[in-house]
Amino acid sequence: MYSARNWLLLLLALFATARYGDAQSSPDGTSIHSYPDTAAGLEHMVTDMLLLKRNSDNAALAPYLQSLVLPDADTWFTSKFGDVRCGEQQLGPNDCLGPRMAFAYRALARALPASFSLTLTDLLHEGLTNFEATNYMEECPGPERIAASLKLVGGLTTTPHLSSMLSGLAQRREPTYVLWAYNERKETTLPFFVYFEGAFRYIGMLHPASVEDVQKTKVTGEDIGPAPSAHNLTEDQLEMEKVIVEPSLVQRTVVLRVSIGTDGKPKDVAYVRGPEAEKEAAIRSVMKRHFERPGFGPGGLHPNLFCLSILPSR
Repeated sequence: MYSARNWLLLLLALFATARYGDAQSSPDGTSIHSYPDTAAGLEHMVTDMLLLKRNSDNAALAPYLQSLVLPDADTWFTSKFGDVRCGEQQLGPNDCLGPRMAFAYRALARALPASFSLTLTDLLHEGLTNFEATNYMEECPGPERIAASLKLVGGLTTTPHLSSMLSGLAQRREPTYVLWAYNERKETTLPFFVYFEGAFRYIGMLHPASVEDVQKTKVTGEDIGPAPSAHNLTEDQLEMEKVIVEPSLVQRTVVLRVSIGTDGKPKDVAYVRGPEAEKEAAIRSVMKRHFERPGFGPGGLHPNLFCLSILPSR
């Protein structure tokens, strides 16, 4: 028969397994939790890493930092971005993209554990200790618990990771995560994470290496440039008038995909997520609206297809 204490220990073990999955072991025997391939899994992992950093438990933190490095990066990037025309003498800007992305990742990977440790220190110092992870391969991606800075959102599109023309990640809708870190007055992003071989890996905001650098490496057999130094991995830390969205409003918000015609009137409104009970009211409210006509206007580009968050009136 189990004693009350044994039952309690069993329940705690089951809770830990449900939250994290089985623990993994690093080469030195240190236990590393296994997190699920979900936005919540990434949030839990970084929260746990931040706690280890706050407690100065560097021995326990070290295997977590090392686990962020993408294994066999050359093969992974080639599988996601291709190696078209790599054998040609003259390469275009999007040719041989996989090997060029892998080349750029080498410098990031060499300093990644130290850089991520430095980033955790900075997040603690700035009080950016709340996290929301978003899978940017989902429809209408974006954080829900905070008001996202348009500047930070726009910056995410400057890398090939999210390009449906260039990235196998986007073409196959493979989860690719952005982590938002925030407090009541400030927010920042830490992009991008992928899930590979049972763990989250950090691939950053990479841009492909130049054709010239890749070709020099082929000739010399060595990487170009000195070993990189550790650096903060977050994007701009932006002050906001209001960052955190009232939880009751989050629960009522409906996200819609809106297509408009040349006259600015909605042609099609599709439900993406949010409370089912509020869906029809949200769609009706959008169908009554009139938007800027698609194309360039005084405020910049007005798209004909976009996502909209609606809080139905009561």
